[in-house]
Amino acid sequence: MKLLKKNSKGTETGILRSLLSHFGYLPVSGTDTEAIFDDAVYDAVVRFQKDSGLSADGIVGYDTFERLIYRNGNNGDSPTDTDYKLMGILLECTPAAILAVQEVETGGRGGFFAPGKPAILFEGHIFWSELKKRGQDPEDLLKCNPGYSDILYPQWTTKHYLGGIKEYDRLDRAIAINRDAALCSASWGMFQIMGNNHTVCGKKTVDDFVEAMKSGELAQMLLFCRFIRGNSRLAEAIRDIGKEPDWTTFARYYNGPAYAKNDYHGKLDRAYTKYK
Repeated sequence: MKLLKKNSKGTETGILRSLLSHFGYLPVSGTDTEAIFDDAVYDAVVRFQKDSGLSADGIVGYDTFERLIYRNGNNGDSPTDTDYKLMGILLECTPAAILAVQEVETGGRGGFFAPGKPAILFEGHIFWSELKKRGQDPEDLLKCNPGYSDILYPQWTTKHYLGGIKEYDRLDRAIAINRDAALCSASWGMFQIMGNNHTVCGKKTVDDFVEAMKSGELAQMLLFCRFIRGNSRLAEAIRDIGKEPDWTTFARYYNGPAYAKNDYHGKLDRAYTKYK
């Protein structure tokens, strides 16, 4: 996101002031004439950064703004229009672009199948490679246990998908083989981020990543923001959507090289047109 510092003005600064007021760091005030990063805002930012364990430099970048959003206290609720607007500021993109990705990834159904059960899709070909990374031979496993054929295979296919909460049956069977590899081999939440991207999302372990996914849809949105921010091509592509709504680059790097086979870019474009 754009850095906000002393003498910054505009919508983002107004939102910053509102968030600081919400948490008691500034007196409550909503007048447009005060949408400026003045000395009072600087002092409030420094106090907030100190309280949050951040570098107290009085400059608001991604980390400070993200922490303000996360403290809104609704990470267990469904995201509001305001949340999408805030995420748009973090990624410097239109909120419609974020809404489009969410709709295409989960059909607009949200980030959970049931309480405590984030939306997932288990990928047996990823499990194959994740086991190899951990020194386990998937070919030998499959030879000894032919029943693993629906959770362990070398090439991507859709034929073993069960869909919905039944995907947890496949995941649980994979966990019995190797928990870490299994969790890394499912896509999670509103934006279907693969577990093996947990480090990019700011989580040291995949278990930490999964716990965050379980905590609520706002947390899932923040993990999405971190994932996009951690991938320069995706970050640039989603920023460019507001200028030139061409989803091919984003689709290639988010969905993979076979994105066009299922018209992934076309689905994104149609969803974006609906929300913009």
